[in-house]
Amino acid sequence: MARSNRQLTQFAVDKIRQYMVHGPEGFQDGKAGNTEVVLKDCPCCPCVALAVRLFDKEIIRLVANPFNPRVIAGIGVFSGDFYDSKGRPSRTTRERLNGLLDALGAAKFIPEGVRVFLREDDTCCLGKGDACKQFDAGNPNILLLAHPTDLVFS
Repeated sequence: MARSNRQLTQFAVDKIRQYMVHGPEGFQDGKAGNTEVVLKDCPCCPCVALAVRLFDKEIIRLVANPFNPRVIAGIGVFSGDFYDSKGRPSRTTRERLNGLLDALGAAKFIPEGVRVFLREDDTCCLGKGDACKQFDAGNPNILLLAHPTDLVFS
């Protein structure tokens, strides 16, 4: 039976929505196939973070606002150390991240259209158009501040 990565991406998006609707009190960690969504204490501040893991490696962390945990204050995007032969994040990683970024854009936590994409020169970037950062083995972590219209790299 063929495995669809899109179903697993939708699972992660649904878990994020569950968190947004019910808050940390009503959230339950979940795992489907190679994708896991867990709530954890943020190691750098007194708030919680929702982490999406691919093969047990974190690929995105949504850091909640400490005053209202249903509001996302920042987003960490990680390669998960999965790369293709050119040092770019793997296709599965890019697909999973793009589904999550699309959902965050639709929810107005970041501008719509933010993606992980390959440029014509074969480099991988995260962003939208010219407002982007290189995202590869040499640059495996990108931090974004939540803002509905402006793409703000931290």
